[in-house]
Amino acid sequence: MRVLRHLLVVLGSLLLLCAGGPAMAKPVTDFTAALAPVAAPEPAAAPSPGPRPGGGGDGEGKGHPPSCPTKDRIGGTNTAPNPPLDRYYQGDWRLGPAQLPRYGAIGEMLEGYERLDHFSSSYAFLDCYWNERTNGWWYPYPDGWVLLNDSPLHTTVRLKVGQKVDLFGSGFGHFLAPAGTPYAERALPPSNLNTLDPAYPNGYHLYEVTQSFLVEAGPIRSWFGQPGFGLQYLTGPSIPQLVAAGNLRPLN
Repeated sequence: MRVLRHLLVVLGSLLLLCAGGPAMAKPVTDFTAALAPVAAPEPAAAPSPGPRPGGGGDGEGKGHPPSCPTKDRIGGTNTAPNPPLDRYYQGDWRLGPAQLPRYGAIGEMLEGYERLDHFSSSYAFLDCYWNERTNGWWYPYPDGWVLLNDSPLHTTVRLKVGQKVDLFGSGFGHFLAPAGTPYAERALPPSNLNTLDPAYPNGYHLYEVTQSFLVEAGPIRSWFGQPGFGLQYLTGPSIPQLVAAGNLRPLN
């Protein structure tokens, strides 16, 4: 039922886009409030005050029996941040920062995020999603789309001037999402939350569409222990090329 609900929401967003309206997950107005890391959370008996508990998976996974995808995947190549700008969870850059924002726009996008989800340990998580042969993550193939009868579910839409889009990562790729999409719905690896450039804490980049352009849009497949089913945009030109051409304007 949860998957169907997510799929209906995404399909509704696609219909809205095709009709000429903007699709946006949540308004993002105060990304700077999430730049400073917070102290480690209090023990469960005395949780620190705030809009949500936890800080995003600072413990091991929930311990449910894992479901590890072994088909429709492709091995990537990923390298450690150089220089390292974070203190990493369990000392492993692949697992993301040891402390995650709990407030501000980034904190809101991390609400409910569980780094390891149902995996009982980081070893089980990495055994499932890390490809030792390519020295990188196993990514959902092709391009992270939901598969419907083994066919990727996406369509061509035009992003409109004034829409806000964002991403977590290096900022050099081809993927965007409606600004404010929860991190768990993006189904990204925990390493995408690493800071690679001090100007973009937690790898967060926010943009405004300044010239309309075409993208492929569709729901994101569940992966990396995350529910997915957020909306993603796959661009033809890279994000830096779109910025240079005047299609996107960085907002942070």
